[in-house]
Amino acid sequence: MLGGSVRIFTIAGIDIGIHLSWLVVFGLVTWSLAVGYLPAAIPGIESTTAWILGAIASLLLFASVLVHELAHSFVARAQGLEVHSITLFIFGGVSNLSGEAKRPSTEFLVAIVGPLTSVVVAALAYLVGTVVAGSREAAAVAGYLATVNLLLGLFNLVPGFPLDGGRVLRAIAWTVTGSIRRGTRIAVTVGQVVAWALMLWGIFRVFGGDVFGGIWIAAIGWFLQGAGQASLEQVVMEQVLRRVRVRDVAGLDRGRVPPSTSVADLIERYLLPGNRRAMAVAADDGALRGIVTLGDVTRVPPDVRDRTPVADVMTPVASLVTARPDEPLADALEALGRGDWEQLPVVRDGRLVGLITRADILRQLQLREALGVGAGDDAGSPSAA
Repeated sequence: MLGGSVRIFTIAGIDIGIHLSWLVVFGLVTWSLAVGYLPAAIPGIESTTAWILGAIASLLLFASVLVHELAHSFVARAQGLEVHSITLFIFGGVSNLSGEAKRPSTEFLVAIVGPLTSVVVAALAYLVGTVVAGSREAAAVAGYLATVNLLLGLFNLVPGFPLDGGRVLRAIAWTVTGSIRRGTRIAVTVGQVVAWALMLWGIFRVFGGDVFGGIWIAAIGWFLQGAGQASLEQVVMEQVLRRVRVRDVAGLDRGRVPPSTSVADLIERYLLPGNRRAMAVAADDGALRGIVTLGDVTRVPPDVRDRTPVADVMTPVASLVTARPDEPLADALEALGRGDWEQLPVVRDGRLVGLITRADILRQLQLREALGVGAGDDAGSPSAA
């Protein structure tokens, strides 16, 4: 999830959280409804009632955003992508997927389902509004939800990467060019134009007297401008790492310790002299048994470390995700991210080759950048299915 977010519940194995910035937007939306929209839609409404209805409508709005993101997540799962979490934050919601789509058709389906879902929610809210037309309060809330979800769906179709419309554009450009990198560059370039247009429009609105609306529009443009560039850099990084194999990373073999090694010996002979935070645990024949980390060691009281074998405190191999020497470095990085680990054991035919860490991957990227060694383009990447 985004930093500063709090998990509130889980749906179908997907963690749902709210970012602290969501509280600011919830307050602003509630305030704007209570003092603006609701008094205009329901003349004579009491202030307390307006604030209560404003809070309810705000919660329903963010429930709609959650439905939008769940649609993305469920389609992503159906297409073989892992979904870890959804976070509601200041600009709406974001689904945390494991890596990028491998085919443009997947990208297109995952992207387009969000705006379509918002349009469907808008239609349902409109129907509810007609059914409860006799209640001014319920009709006003339903009308608000119908309008805002329709606008949400249409706005997300704007080709401003990484909005859904920008991802749809990338899928199309990816299909035409046969390259995710070129497709991303096209989508990001169009998105940058959209972002600057939004920022200029926001400034124009501010000078026109709509201070709150103008600042909000400009902020969205600023967010798109930064997020689009970051997405392009992410794709370039993945393209670089996909052409590098795990075995190519220097310093791969860091040794190992037998399962019978005491925790005290592990500290004195391996961790401190080698300035290490983790060691692989392997049998004499090289078969991987597990990993022991600094966190495992610190849970052992100092007075029993000399008689506690590493095998008693290590994470066993059955609980580990491993990497292969010949797999792309990008896959290893993705595996590290999925489990939020710092290192992965590298194994060939069940036998330990070494460990690969986040620091190894970062150094490889920095070295290639300094030497000007890139991935070129990915003209041979998978095309549409």
